[in-house]
Amino acid sequence: MAQLHRRFWKQVTVGPVGESGQQGPLLDGRPVKLPAGTALAVSSPALAEALAEEWRQIAEGAQFTPDDLVLTRMAGSHIERILPDRAAMEAALRAYGIDDNLCYRSVAQDDAVTARIRAWAAEQGLHPAMTDGLMPLEQPAAYGEALTHYLSQLEPAQLTALGVMVPIMGSLLLPLALVHDVVSFDEAVHLAHADEYRQLEKWGHDRELATLLEKRNTDIADALRFLHLAQGRVKAA
Repeated sequence: MAQLHRRFWKQVTVGPVGESGQQGPLLDGRPVKLPAGTALAVSSPALAEALAEEWRQIAEGAQFTPDDLVLTRMAGSHIERILPDRAAMEAALRAYGIDDNLCYRSVAQDDAVTARIRAWAAEQGLHPAMTDGLMPLEQPAAYGEALTHYLSQLEPAQLTALGVMVPIMGSLLLPLALVHDVVSFDEAVHLAHADEYRQLEKWGHDRELATLLEKRNTDIADALRFLHLAQGRVKAA
């Protein structure tokens, strides 16, 4: 069970944190401290404001857990895990790329969307083997090398967002296509869970499965929002 905390602060503002020009939420004038003791500070003004709004939304005196602070959790991972050692995240993402769900064709998949993703991947120098079967697919060494190089070129914020999306989708290529605007959000989540959506269409409503898909899609949307805020592509709501 996640640890419960209680709101103790009166006011949340955004202000400078540290000496590198970054900003972050200030609780009664004090910066938020992450689990390892690092201050919560980011370069994007939009992300800093969105982080502050998360802390404002907690009612006075209310209890909360880290699960109530979605953007803060991702920013914490970005600051205390990705920035100090991005190689570990790159290796984890590469493993998903080597055994990518998108490389296993399914009748439930939208062929037009998968073809678009494959064409975009080829433009990036990524040429995975594909199969119609269920047996584990062995990727060529050249593909693994291309993945390693490609991941090394990504922004840290992209790695942070992918760290959330990739395990949910069981794919590296699909969330890469999403964060690069090759596919829409709806196309991405329906392709990621094509078999599950097909099951719902065939057998009717399954409350447990529908709830699971909703949770997965929310997590993907939160990660995409974090990335767009970090990149300054959207303003804090």
